[in-house]
Amino acid sequence: MKDNEMKDAMLKDLEIQWKDHFHMRDQTWKTLNNSVLVFLGIVGLEIKNVGNIVMIPAYLVLIFIALIGWAVAAHHRVRQKQKFSFIRSYEDKLGLSDLKKEVIERADKESGLPGKIFTARFIEITQCGIIVTYFPRKRNPSFFEFNN
Repeated sequence: MKDNEMKDAMLKDLEIQWKDHFHMRDQTWKTLNNSVLVFLGIVGLEIKNVGNIVMIPAYLVLIFIALIGWAVAAHHRVRQKQKFSFIRSYEDKLGLSDLKKEVIERADKESGLPGKIFTARFIEITQCGIIVTYFPRKRNPSFFEFNN
């Protein structure tokens, strides 16, 4: 393969890697959004004081959605590390790393704490938090009685 062909192939794959990264990030945030919406729906059901015959399946759906969201976020975190190793490698070979180093360092400083907090790990922790903080609070013995 000639140098120009290799460079074109690396540029094309670099573009694909970035698109895939943004797609994964979007999916990860959508899973959190879905969990939060189900959580809010359950809060609404509790406010309306519907019976356990409705609440038990609702809690199970919440747990299922949050677990799926956690699994997606965990998987994407691992895949994004792989993507960034490819991206770094291509950028080094194409001579792009030095050009963007200053821009990245400045953006890291300007983003501050939110830039460090709102990551895939944050989404994983939030998904688990939805399960841990909400569902177990219904531990009374009458919870599984269907007389409401």
